[in-house]
Amino acid sequence: MMTELIDYTVDEAFRRSVDLEEIGAISWILQRYGLNIFDVYLRHIHAYRSAIASAGLAERIRCRVRPTADDLSLARSMGFNKVAILWSNTSVQMPLFKLDAALKAAREFAEETYLYIEDLSATHYPGFDVYWPLVERYGVTRVIYSDSKSKLDPLIARSNLAGLLESATCPLEFCGANMLGLATANSLAALKAGVKHIGVSVAGVGSKGKAAMEEVLMAVKVLWKQTQGPSPHTLADDCEAILSAMNIKLPVDKAVIGRNVFAHESGIHVDGIAKNPELYEVIRPEEVGLGRKLFIGKHSGTASLKHKFREWDLELASDEAVLLLEQVRELAERRKRPINDNELMEIYKRQNGLE
Repeated sequence: MMTELIDYTVDEAFRRSVDLEEIGAISWILQRYGLNIFDVYLRHIHAYRSAIASAGLAERIRCRVRPTADDLSLARSMGFNKVAILWSNTSVQMPLFKLDAALKAAREFAEETYLYIEDLSATHYPGFDVYWPLVERYGVTRVIYSDSKSKLDPLIARSNLAGLLESATCPLEFCGANMLGLATANSLAALKAGVKHIGVSVAGVGSKGKAAMEEVLMAVKVLWKQTQGPSPHTLADDCEAILSAMNIKLPVDKAVIGRNVFAHESGIHVDGIAKNPELYEVIRPEEVGLGRKLFIGKHSGTASLKHKFREWDLELASDEAVLLLEQVRELAERRKRPINDNELMEIYKRQNGLE
């Protein structure tokens, strides 16, 4: 079975009160990458109640609800046929019979019922046995293992999920928070354990963060060799468009999709890239719609300068490159940054009396 990514980007768009037309555009882009289910918390979508059906989104939304009669009644009235019951594994105020009642109520109107359990990382997997009878009784489609408080590391995630899969009576899904920056690593550990459904969001957006969609997508493509689905050759532009719709600026150094993520400066580094890009790049920049950039600065060497000028169809002699490098490093040190192409060309012209 191929890996399926479950989206939480749309949930964040609703939380930020993005215009419904923009949310529709976001969902369309995500579907191109095989993300066909959008997990959305009911309270984030309540304000859109009157328009959600006409927007054609309801059938793709998996509505996450609290195990209360009010939430279930609202989800039913809004026409959702995929419902995930939100349950805290550490809750002492909510006895298990309330979960039983919520699952029973959801089955009365939802075609697919999911059990979304938070705080599972605090429980060794045999303690999960209390949930399996409910899963079987109500035909739960999937159990979602949510590391909502970022308690896991990849080793524990893989161990816990592998153990759960041995006793599972339905498929498992993993969704990790990113408060410690481990959501993508934990998601890949879940895949290694055998989980086939992973919760993600573009650039990891969300109040607690999620595994970054673009990182998991490319990891599955490169490490798991799953090449089905659309080419990601416009991934960087598409992710930036999605973030822009939510008024979020894409960091230039964001892994996989940042504009400068394939930028190189140091001399030895650039020399290696010129000879064999795979020394430093797991994926080619063209695969995600980006290009390789060569920055010239205080860490550059003559090889970097020669390579840069070859991009302009100019050949630098070795002695010429040495003289130019001295001026480049002096300017970069003075300005506390790499120099841009115009500045480099100005230095070259002055050195060669071309001004």
